Amino acid sequence: MKNIQDALHGYIELSHEEVEVLDSSEMQRLRRIKQLGLSSLVYTSATHTRFQHSLGVMHLAGKFSKSLGLDENKKKELRIAGLLHDSGHGPFSHASEVVAEKHGISHEDLSCKVVDKLEDRYSADSDRVKKIIKGELEIGNIVAGDIDSDRMDYLMRDAHASGLKHGQIDYETIIRLAEIDSRRLVFDRKAVQALESLFTARFHMMKTLYQHHTSLIAEKMLERSLENFLEEGNEIDALMRMDDYTAHSQLKQSKGVASDLYEKINDRKLYKRAIVWGPEDISREGLKSVAERIKDPRKLEKEIAEEASIPAYEVIVDTPSIPDTEKLDVKIKSGQTVRPLSQFSPIPDALESARGRNVALRVYAPEKKLERVTNCAEDVLRDYSQVLSKYM
Repeated sequence: MKNIQDALHGYIELSHEEVEVLDSSEMQRLRRIKQLGLSSLVYTSATHTRFQHSLGVMHLAGKFSKSLGLDENKKKELRIAGLLHDSGHGPFSHASEVVAEKHGISHEDLSCKVVDKLEDRYSADSDRVKKIIKGELEIGNIVAGDIDSDRMDYLMRDAHASGLKHGQIDYETIIRLAEIDSRRLVFDRKAVQALESLFTARFHMMKTLYQHHTSLIAEKMLERSLENFLEEGNEIDALMRMDDYTAHSQLKQSKGVASDLYEKINDRKLYKRAIVWGPEDISREGLKSVAERIKDPRKLEKEIAEEASIPAYEVIVDTPSIPDTEKLDVKIKSGQTVRPLSQFSPIPDALESARGRNVALRVYAPEKKLERVTNCAEDVLRDYSQVLSKYM
């Protein structure tokens, strides 16, 4: 056994097998990947890593296992899945994940490859570990579900590191009042208030941290930098195996647009908002229509740039990403009856109605060219305005 001191959970105990996995180069790489990508440009202390988060998820998965009275094999599976669930993340976290998804690659798939590569270091069933990571087993809800170890750890850890007070979650009550009913994870009715704390924390963290406009602009600039880096002939698989430091070096040494955009991020010379079409301007249906009509943001960027007589990379279009409307699948057990959380609390429905309020079509450009880009973008987007007039 080995103990590691964690700022959030105190001492985290690891078995010999878990230490073997943790000491692999694949897991050590996560020490060099920031959990929140470029959020430290806004919240300067938010520099914690995927490595720390992975330890936290393993720890909470173990607590779930103990509280639920699971056998030793299932406990091993859940803890290893928690430890390895983010092992496939690329550099700069979210930005490289978005780029990889455009190439048909998910970080879950890459994590599963790590599970296979390291299977000689642990005794858990690797096939079940992979299914847990992908959320394909009922027991996998403990690691990948609406109320899971992953979400609880990152909300608390991100709030702690950034200095925000929104990540106050009564996770011990949530874990203590969890149980397995008909092979599914449910929560005793006494856990409702603690569950509400988790959902409200997530809502406030989304507004203040995850969707902060400066972070969004920096992330979009980094996405474009990485896309141009790949267009220079670099491979997506190689990129996703890098850490932040290696990617930093590669981007600085690259030529053209990739390097130029990345240098601007390093010097915090970020683009500004030229246009923002949000829910206060256009209805949800209108934003969805915009998202469907703009098939290729890069093409629209080129059209606006040509109208403004500037290089295409000096215009970035961030298209609306409309969240789905599926209800949260959280079940509450009252007596012998299992019902949705929404029947015990108004919070889930209230949060569902609030989702997407920060969704918008945004156009970014360098500050010195902002007025020109704004005017030209309005001209290029005029046909969208006409089509969407009924929504505005």
